[in-house]
Formats: sequence, C-alpha cells, structure tokens
Amino acid sequence: MSDNFGNTRTKVAQFFYRRLQKSVKQTNKIDFKFDKVKSIGIIFDKNSKGVNSLIKKLYKELNKNSALISIYKLAYNIEEVDRPEQVEVPIVYFTDDDLNWYGKPKFKDVENFLETPFDLLINLASNNSWGIKFSIMLSKAKFKVGKLEANSDVYDFMVDDSGDINSAELNNVIVDYLRIINN
Repeated sequence: MSDNFGNTRTKVAQFFYRRLQKSVKQTNKIDFKFDKVKSIGIIFDKNSKGVNSLIKKLYKELNKNSALISIYKLAYNIEEVDRPEQVEVPIVYFTDDDLNWYGKPKFKDVENFLETPFDLLINLASNNSWGIKFSIMLSKAKFKVGKLEANSDVYDFMVDDSGDINSAELNNVIVDYLRIINN
C-alpha cells in the first residue's frame, strides 16, 4: 500500500515539476562573467564532499579583483555542518518535513534563499530528491551549475562527475570551467 502512495506521489511530483518548468522563465545566460560574480548560492546534502574547500577556492578566485562577494548555503537533510575556518557563511537548513506533499519546498527560509538573485548557483547535492530539483528550478539565480544529469535543462552548465573524480578535483573542474566560460 505504501509503495502505491510513493509511486503516486512521484507521479504527482513529476506532473507539478514539468508544469512549473514550463512556467519558469528561461533567460539568455550568455552574459555570464565569472570575474563579475558577487553572490553565490551553494546547495548541498549530507553526502556532498568538499563544500567548504569549494567555498575557500571561490573566495580566493573571486577576491583577486578585490570584489566583495557573499556566499550562502542551502543544506538538505543535514543537522549540523562544519563551517569554513576563515569564512563565515550563512546556512539555511531544510529537511523532508519542510517540503509539501509532492516535494516542493514550503519553508520560508528556503523560499527566501530561492528568491535571492544569486549571480551563480552551484548544486553539489548527490541526492536527486524532489526537494533539490524544485529548489534548483525555482531559484532566481542568474547562472546555475550542477552535476551532469539526464534530461535536465534547469542548469546552464553541467559537470560530469561520473568518472573516478574526488571532491577536490570536482571543485577544480567547476572553477576552471567557469573561468574558461568567462573568456
């Protein structure tokens, strides 16, 4: 019986996701300039590796131009996160309890995160739950980066992590490609 509810819930989530996807305005992202990024949102979950090292790398890269940048994190299904030693980063936590019955975030702090027009949004979450999918699609970020997924058109740029790549290498690849896009 619970399997039938789970299947129905997934089908309803897919329906609302596709419906919402059609209504979300796609913008022309050709104007993206990595060296002009001033605000970054990072989505991650309990299985994400190297989040803090990516934050340090982004600060190092983007502060070369002495630009003031702000980074915010959205943590899915995590109770406590180690923060970077030198960088204090605001974190919004949310769990399955903060989603409506088909997986869309309903928690006010998550909605505020998604309404923030970040210059760059990076999804490092390994979980492909509806909460993460809806969060990425609903984000008002100007440029969205994530791991390679089949049939995903919510990202402006995707990185293939299917090989034997560790989190440090993935972080380097993300930053290197963003730098290349800049030119």
